[in-house]
Amino acid sequence: MYEDDRGRVLGFVGSHVRRLRLDGHPIRVACGGQLVVDPEAGRRAVGAYLFRAYFSGPQDATITDGATESVRRMWHACGGETASLKSIAWTRVLRPMRFGGDQVLGRPKLQTLSRRLRSLWSALDWLTFGLAANHLRPPAPQGSEELLTPHALLQHAPLVTKSVSCYPDYDEPFLGWLFQEMEAVKSRGTLMRSLVRNDCGQVVGWYVYYLQRGVSQVMQVAAKKGAAEHVLDHLFHHAYVNGAAAVRGRLEAPLLASLSRQRCFFSSEGGALIHSRAPALLGVLLSSQCLLARMDGEWWMGHHTEPFS
Repeated sequence: MYEDDRGRVLGFVGSHVRRLRLDGHPIRVACGGQLVVDPEAGRRAVGAYLFRAYFSGPQDATITDGATESVRRMWHACGGETASLKSIAWTRVLRPMRFGGDQVLGRPKLQTLSRRLRSLWSALDWLTFGLAANHLRPPAPQGSEELLTPHALLQHAPLVTKSVSCYPDYDEPFLGWLFQEMEAVKSRGTLMRSLVRNDCGQVVGWYVYYLQRGVSQVMQVAAKKGAAEHVLDHLFHHAYVNGAAAVRGRLEAPLLASLSRQRCFFSSEGGALIHSRAPALLGVLLSSQCLLARMDGEWWMGHHTEPFS
């Protein structure tokens, strides 16, 4: 918090802790949430003071996922930087007419018109798939899926983490809390979490995403080495059969080749920021050796989207 000389609170920054493992050793990451400053603070540079104090805390590194341009400028002024790769979003379009219509008419003033036109978009998508089904509709994947429980994720995590040097240090109580909190953010959609097996019954990875009829947002895709495309096949098919117009996620280096082959397009979002006083740790966190997805940050939280009343 920032207090003035009369004890009035003029600003604060939210934060929560994430535990990671780096080459087997525990590290602590602070995940920054909302930055709030009283408009009456004027030219006191409250945000900059808060960030300087925040970065000097006991954590090994500090991250945030959904920064605005003003936050990004303050972050950089205090010694942080943009995580360029993690600021890129990928999108797999499943129903192009509805996706395009929602993008064009997605502004608040046009949402009523967009809802009225959705039956038209659906009819046009049906026609589109009839003409180009092999290029647009995700094929039915091989293998099977089951509910991803905290116990199952921990049991099969070594399949994924053995190929990277830095990864989240989950435990079962934390994952139980995390899934419960994520499911409560109804404005994002319905949380779906699936453990994926191949046609031999072997676990090859999992996915976690918010399903909705518009753009469904992916929180984590994890796969053993060489199996990313198989997990993505399951994710895209699940979203398609459940009515999503598109699936979008944050680019992670191990998924790049598979996402390109899956006809995804890429765009810059620019909101992923990072800070560390240790250059070696910063390099690892920004590299393909670090498994750190949206689920491990604050992107999914609903402080500004849920109708608290």
